[in-house]
Amino acid sequence: MKQAAPVSTAVVFLLALNLRPAVTSLGAALEDVSAEPGMTAAIGAVLVALPLWASGIGGWGTPWLRKRAGIHHAVTCSLIILGISLVLRVQGGSELLLAGTLLACLAIAVVGTVLPVLVQPASSGTRATYTLALGAGSTMGALVTPTLVAAFSWQFALACWALLAAVTVHVWQSAPRSSMVFAHSALSPRKLFHSRAAWHLTVYFGLVSTLTFLVMGWLPVILRDAGLSASTAGFCLALSMAMGLPMMWLVPFCVHKWRRQWILVVLLVAVNAVGVVGLLVAPAFLPWVWSIGLGIGMGGLAMALTLISVRTAGNADVTTALSGMVQGLGYFIAGVGALACGLVHSITDGWTAPLVMALVVLCGQIWCGVRVTRQVVIAPKPQPQPQPSTMVAVELPPEPAIPLPRLPIVSAQHTERVGQEG
Repeated sequence: MKQAAPVSTAVVFLLALNLRPAVTSLGAALEDVSAEPGMTAAIGAVLVALPLWASGIGGWGTPWLRKRAGIHHAVTCSLIILGISLVLRVQGGSELLLAGTLLACLAIAVVGTVLPVLVQPASSGTRATYTLALGAGSTMGALVTPTLVAAFSWQFALACWALLAAVTVHVWQSAPRSSMVFAHSALSPRKLFHSRAAWHLTVYFGLVSTLTFLVMGWLPVILRDAGLSASTAGFCLALSMAMGLPMMWLVPFCVHKWRRQWILVVLLVAVNAVGVVGLLVAPAFLPWVWSIGLGIGMGGLAMALTLISVRTAGNADVTTALSGMVQGLGYFIAGVGALACGLVHSITDGWTAPLVMALVVLCGQIWCGVRVTRQVVIAPKPQPQPQPSTMVAVELPPEPAIPLPRLPIVSAQHTERVGQEG
């Protein structure tokens, strides 16, 4: 596929900046949202897991959408739907809140799935900018939302992020176009199901996303249940997101430069484990330390997203299919894990069991992450070529002609005589 020029770094940054505030702002205001009439603990658990399921569905369907509409129109429509749904979900009632969150996360999933395709031909700096914007969006949603809630209301704090989507639509429409954004070809993610490396990357991404969204959705609630104030809990969430920023920038460079990438996997999991164990043993003792550990461990998300582009050897169609598989199925795995932790919390009325489940998730990250670092190229299974026939054609001798009996020839004169005599 030929491409005039890669998508600019500024456009990539703005697109990626929209992928997290809708989720982290909800986590930062979840305590206030849960106090509304009709809200229950079960609905709160669904709100934390719903973005993951919606992202999974949207990620799986993006290759089909790219084939039908092209990347440019798909991203444009997704950003418009994102802005509308962010305003829609705060209009009142748990039904609108769930429906608006579902639509917003479906739109986010489409943009998030095509971004690895857009940054693949770009420089490593642009790729790092992509993951950096993810961390910046998470930090903005966690840091700004509590202030807006205190100054105005949680409805205003959640709806104001629609302005970011509106600005991004304008920039996306007016930016110089790469021919890639108009490509309509697509490869089904099912074509990669034979690859073990693709499955390892999918499960790794799902387990990293499980812990990431648990932090974004439940960290303030865990700290407030431990006796900390709402402002301190919100600050710890913002600190966790902020510590993820340098990792979102550094990890892509490490993936490209380090030969032993499995060391990076182990380091990220180890730091994450420190944060989880701290919340399990003494959440109110050094909450900022545990928040820093959880934030640094989020670099695993940057590693998974970077490997989507690295493992496809520059093929845009395979990158789209792999991105759809990894993010589609990976977010589904994360949604199941996040919902399970939330339901276990509502049943046990405590955080011990969910945090133990988070430690099990970290063990799975090590197992899959080490296998993900193997230097392999993910590609569709080659189609078997029809083999030419090896049978030798033998010419059979022509069948002998069978002589037919000759009929007697009777002259016309003889026929007339016979008729006259009769």
